Amino acid sequence: MADTTTTAQDAETNVTSKKSSRQSLASVDRNNVGTLRKLLSVILPVVYTERFYAEVILPEVADYCQLIYYNDIPVGAVCCRLEQVDAASKESKLYIMTMGVLAPYRSQGLGTAAIKHLINAALPSSTSSNKTYIKSLYLHVQVSNDSAKRFYERSGFKETSVVNDYYKKIEPKAAWLMEYEMPPRPTPPAEGAEDGTAAAAGSKPGKGADAKQGGGAKNQGHGKGGKKRR
Repeated sequence: MADTTTTAQDAETNVTSKKSSRQSLASVDRNNVGTLRKLLSVILPVVYTERFYAEVILPEVADYCQLIYYNDIPVGAVCCRLEQVDAASKESKLYIMTMGVLAPYRSQGLGTAAIKHLINAALPSSTSSNKTYIKSLYLHVQVSNDSAKRFYERSGFKETSVVNDYYKKIEPKAAWLMEYEMPPRPTPPAEGAEDGTAAAAGSKPGKGADAKQGGGAKNQGHGKGGKKRR
């Protein structure tokens, strides 16, 4: 029987290796999309179209289509697309089209780090009126893939429904629809609220220094950020 005893030196080496390991992400672009092709061909039993590879390098999804690196080695990827919900209010959803890590590099926290990156990148902002508000992140998980479902549930996703016949060429065909709800869009500050001067611009100045200094203080305020989840 092979000796499986781990020495103190071996244990120390393993701990040092884990501490020194480095995780990082990089946006998919024209220069590295070939790496994405190779990774997906190994990780997933799916053949992606040329349209898929053209979409993942678009500037508007740069934050949401990422290569996953471990000690500077590309070992996985996550790719999403923005789906418009309401053009007038600039509301969208972020659909996770594909995500995976090479088998030898799993259980290293790489997938969790990638999901956290997506959530942080999708957070609403009260400072940019032009940025699309992302209401939620969602994806489909094959009903036989319990480990993947548990992974997304640990990351805050919830099963919202079962989609029958979602998959056309693999069995089982049904998929869980998993969704992560983002915080509500923050209310932007009222015009002039930052310095309190706009509301008082047309008011009649009072007598004395105190009256002048207090001209707009009563109207000074700021919007409330929506931090509470729905």
